[in-house]
Amino acid sequence: MISSTYYDLRDIRQDLVNFIEKELGYNALASEFDSFPVDPDANTIENCRRRVDRDADILILVIGGRYGYVDDKTAKSVTNLEYLTARAKGIPIYAFVDKRVLPLLPIWEQNPEAKFDGAVSDTKVFEFIRQVRSVDMVWTHEFEYAQAIIQTLRLQFAHQMKEGLLAIQRLSSAKESIPEGISGKALRLILEQPLGWEHYFFAQVLSDEVDRRSDLREEHRLRFKFSEGEVLTTANVFDWADLKYQEMIRIAGAGSDLVNNHLKTALGPPGQPSNIKALVFVAKKLGETYQRALEISQGIRHTYCKQCLQPYVDEMATGLDDLIDKVGGFGPLIMTQIDKALLSPKETREAIRINLVLESTLGEHTGDLLRECLENCEYI
Repeated sequence: MISSTYYDLRDIRQDLVNFIEKELGYNALASEFDSFPVDPDANTIENCRRRVDRDADILILVIGGRYGYVDDKTAKSVTNLEYLTARAKGIPIYAFVDKRVLPLLPIWEQNPEAKFDGAVSDTKVFEFIRQVRSVDMVWTHEFEYAQAIIQTLRLQFAHQMKEGLLAIQRLSSAKESIPEGISGKALRLILEQPLGWEHYFFAQVLSDEVDRRSDLREEHRLRFKFSEGEVLTTANVFDWADLKYQEMIRIAGAGSDLVNNHLKTALGPPGQPSNIKALVFVAKKLGETYQRALEISQGIRHTYCKQCLQPYVDEMATGLDDLIDKVGGFGPLIMTQIDKALLSPKETREAIRINLVLESTLGEHTGDLLRECLENCEYI
């Protein structure tokens, strides 16, 4: 996908299309050509965004002196939206900034109210460049003519080809040991094996499992009720409460055991290879534990009872919130610990903590609440 403003960079876009299609034999996505796929039900802005999201494998971002057409809903240019879509998709981005514009960036940063007429159409161009370079940390190249972009792309595409061939080799050699059903991000960790990758791999698989239950988690967060469940009366409330409490204790214990015993076994001793399939097993079972906790909570919330017992039912429905919050955030927590450890000097790095204590948040106050509710039932 060639992403840039059109009117000031049309010649460069044409040269890039010729290079991509005639020299490389690849398919160039450029909106000014008839070959650009168009969805009739979408407007111009949405069509450009969809092409990046659905069709682009690589984004070539070219920033000149014009900011371009601005979308009313987002207040961002079409090029900016294409770039953000590529970032969200995770495809390679090769960014090029006009050699005449880039030196003005530090001047604008020190004098944001200054006028740059003749150099840029809108100072939002500088904001965009700063976002790409300084915030998102995307490597950028200067250009004056199309040939400078083409020469850089030749080298970078060759590098991509080499990386692809190496990935195929690693994939072939590791094919038998790669678990089924893992995401692309998790697979990439197995193939590239960066420092700390085994902990990061477990965290990624667990995060994927948690994300799969996002709708159920949102229902729980909103305390959503959409159906009736068990019938609770003053006669069966003690048996019901004991059953629910024991179920909560059991599920919390299972989650703790998965992390504090089985996960440590799967990771293995420091310096020794981890058992990848065992890591996936623990992550998936922890995801199932997370789902079961959500289902138990929602099942309690759907219980039908007299109004006098409702405060007690509402309190019981929060009994696994500790487990839900901790398991839901455990993957990102491990990733943060890894990133923090890798940023510190090797000799001062702390071990990554993988302990997790899961428990029911119900206590004596819950029993007091039940007695209070029963008194209110007698009064009513």
